[in-house]
Amino acid sequence: MGKSKVIATITVADIIREGVVFGVCLLVAIAMNAYSIVHYQTEWIELYTELGFVATLAVILYAARCVAKALILVVWKFAKRLRHKMKR
Repeated sequence: MGKSKVIATITVADIIREGVVFGVCLLVAIAMNAYSIVHYQTEWIELYTELGFVATLAVILYAARCVAKALILVVWKFAKRLRHKMKR
């Protein structure tokens, strides 16, 4: 059998950080829902009844953050390789 190669390690700090980031996304989604309740003058019970949509919005916000983070990482790696090749 060949040697296995470790690509990445996930630490407890990484898990906690991502949990906090998702929590912030959830709070932003709840705040957006509260703003819409005030703006459209609807019932405050919608803060509870629309929780499924709020959770979906939080997942979409988290996914958008992950895509943005991945794009930044790709651009960063590309720029690093380009700088390395230009030094030669």
